[in-house]
Amino acid sequence: MERELEKLKEELKLLSVKKENPPLDADLSNIIKYMMEEREKTNKLLVGITERIKKLEEELGNATYEESNSYSVIENREIPISGLDAKILGYVQAKGMACAEDVKVYMRYNGKNAACARLNKLCKDGLLDKFQLGHKVFYKYDAGKATNTLIISPPE
Repeated sequence: MERELEKLKEELKLLSVKKENPPLDADLSNIIKYMMEEREKTNKLLVGITERIKKLEEELGNATYEESNSYSVIENREIPISGLDAKILGYVQAKGMACAEDVKVYMRYNGKNAACARLNKLCKDGLLDKFQLGHKVFYKYDAGKATNTLIISPPE
């Protein structure tokens, strides 16, 4: 690269001797050469960016296709739950958010294990959302998630 630059400088000196305004011509040729090099660098960068964008668009297209397929399977589903789970779901829905301790008191359980197990099952079924706030885990009913879900519980 340096050799080429030296050769160009020598050629510019030879050309500038023939011209009337040698310093101006040399400066212009250096500027033009610099601009050409920068344009090549910019073009290479643009090609790389364009390729990355195309890859991201393909990945995004595949992801939205997979998501739309998974939603179409879940669109209309039935979840059978027990009467106790229906009672807990109604409690969480009415209260907005509840933790295992709240369900333990409401259901009059001796320990939190039963309440935790039932809340986790409802969360796995997709009827409740789980949030950890500090050391407690809270469960929240999301009506938007359960709009296409038919909850079947036995008569009491």
